[in-house]
Amino acid sequence: MPDISNLSVEELRKLTAEAEALIESKKDQAIEDAYNQILKIAESAGLTLEQFIEYGSHKRKKTTRKSVEPRYRNKDNKDETWTGRGKQPRWLVAQLEKGAKLEDFLI
Repeated sequence: MPDISNLSVEELRKLTAEAEALIESKKDQAIEDAYNQILKIAESAGLTLEQFIEYGSHKRKKTTRKSVEPRYRNKDNKDETWTGRGKQPRWLVAQLEKGAKLEDFLI
């Protein structure tokens, strides 16, 4: 790497501008290369780029989960429910610590 410590402020600014332009050029070239690679891969699979992208978007779609009906309800507050999945809610833990049984809260 060349020694740039002896350059003037103006020379350093010019060097910085040239470096930034070179960075942008290299980024553009990397994107162009990647694009061409993707085109080759799509063509080797017998697909157009649009078909290739559409295929990928269908693979990544997440299935929608069906909501699970609650199985347990707080006797003191009917709005508080729990499906039985995941961590037990605080209201249920408090009741269980007082001696209640899980079956007591079944809906």
